Amino acid sequence: MPFIISILAVVSAVLLGHLATTGAPLFLVLGCIAIIVSVFAFLNPKASLLLLVFSMLLSPKLGMGAASESRTIVLRYDDILLFIIFFSWFAKTAIFKEKPFILSTPVQTPVLLYTTVYIISSGLGVMRGDIDFKAAAFYLLKYLEYFLLYFMTVNIVETKAEIRKYLAYGAGVAVIVTLYAFYYYSSATVDPRTTAPFETPLNSTLHTSEPASLGGYYLVIFGVLLGMLTEYSGRLFLLLAGLLAFMLPAFLLTFSRSSYIGFVAMALTLIAVTRQRKFMLSFILVGGLVVISLVPGIFGKVRDRIMMTYQGDYAVNTVDLGVAGQVKLEDSAAARLGSMKSVIFDKLPQHPIFGLGVTGIGLGDTQYALVLGEVGLSGLALFVWMIYTIFTTARKVYGAYEVPWIRALSLGLMASTVGLLFQAVGVNTFIIIRIMEPFWFITALVMVLYRDLPMNGKTGAGSADARA
Repeated sequence: MPFIISILAVVSAVLLGHLATTGAPLFLVLGCIAIIVSVFAFLNPKASLLLLVFSMLLSPKLGMGAASESRTIVLRYDDILLFIIFFSWFAKTAIFKEKPFILSTPVQTPVLLYTTVYIISSGLGVMRGDIDFKAAAFYLLKYLEYFLLYFMTVNIVETKAEIRKYLAYGAGVAVIVTLYAFYYYSSATVDPRTTAPFETPLNSTLHTSEPASLGGYYLVIFGVLLGMLTEYSGRLFLLLAGLLAFMLPAFLLTFSRSSYIGFVAMALTLIAVTRQRKFMLSFILVGGLVVISLVPGIFGKVRDRIMMTYQGDYAVNTVDLGVAGQVKLEDSAAARLGSMKSVIFDKLPQHPIFGLGVTGIGLGDTQYALVLGEVGLSGLALFVWMIYTIFTTARKVYGAYEVPWIRALSLGLMASTVGLLFQAVGVNTFIIIRIMEPFWFITALVMVLYRDLPMNGKTGAGSADARA
C-alpha cells in the first residue's frame, strides 16, 4: 500500500505541475479535486460511496450544448464523481484482487445483456449513418453509469450495519431536498413548481426545471418510508409518519401528473404485497391526502393540473381511440401519445429487433417509446426481464427476513419499481439520473441482502448476516 500511494503521489504531482504551467486555473482546481477524490476512493471505497449518496441529488449540472434537435447534453458533477470513484475502486480491485470484479446477483445477467443490446443497436445506428457517434456515445455512457453504480455498490457494501448507515444518510438527503423544494416553490414567481436542487436558477424564464425528476425521486423515497410504516410502531412510527407528511406536499407541488399516477400505483402495490397493516396503511394514505386537500393553495392547484389534461382551454387536441370514441388532450399528453404511435407504426418497423440506437428517435417523451425506438423488441424484452428480476428478488428478501428495516426496504423497492413503471408512461423515468441513481443504489442494497441469504450459499467474505 505505501508503494502504491507513493506512485499515485508522483503521478499526481507531475499532472498538476503540467496543468499549472499550461492549463487554465479552473482545470488546475478541477484536477486537484479529481486527484484528491481518486486517492480518497482508492483508500476508502466505503466512505467514497457515502459521498455519492450526497451527490446524487445535491450536485449542480453543466450544460454542454445540444446532442440533437430534441436532446441536449447535460453533465452533472455527480456524473464525473461517479466515474472517478468507479475507476479508483476498479483499480484497487484489480491491484489487490481481494474479491471478484462482479459478485453474482440475480440482476446482473439481464443488466449486462440489456447493456450489450444498447451497444449493438447504437453501433449499428452509427454504421448506417442514422445517429451521430459522439452524441450516442455520450448518452450511452449516461445510461451505463447507473449500472456502474449498481455493480460498485454490490461489491463494496458488505454488512447490514453499512446498509443502515447509507439509508440513514439517504434520509438526511431527502430532508435537505424537501427543504430546498419548499424554498424554491415559495420564492418562484415564474411557473412555480417544486424541483430538485440545482435544476434551474430561481425565476428562470427558460423552463429548464424538471419537476417529474423530483416526483420520481419521491416515489423511491416514499416506497421505503411507507414500507417502514408497516414494520415499526411507537416513536419511530411517529417520526416516519412525520417525515412522510413533511415530504408529501413537496411531491404534490411538482404538479407532475405522471408522478401522481405512479404514486397511486405504488400505494396499491404496497397494500397488496404487505403482510400486515393493510387497513392502517390505506387509512394513512387516504387520511393524509384528505388533510393535505384542506391546505390552502394545494388541492385546487393539483385538481386543476389533473383536469387540464382532458378538459378546459388547454385540451385542444382531439385523439381518436377507436371503438372507445374520442378524447380531448392538452399538448403534452397528446405529444406523449403521438410519440408512442410514431415509434410503433413508423420507427420500430424500420429496425424491429435492435431499434435505431441511442438518440435515434430523439427524446421519446415516454420511457416505453424510448426503449422500443432505441433498442427495439429485443431491448424491450430485456428491460421487462430486468425489472421483473428486481421485483421478484426483492419479494424473496421480504419473505426471507424477519428484521423490520430489511422487510421495509425490500417492500419499498417493490412498490417503487411499480410506481416508476407507471410514471414512465409519461416520463423517460429510467434514464433520469435524479431517479435512477437512488433507485439502483437501493436495488444494490437489496441484492446484497439477497446474496447473503442462507439458501444462496453464504460465505464469510461477503455475508451481511455474518458481519451485522
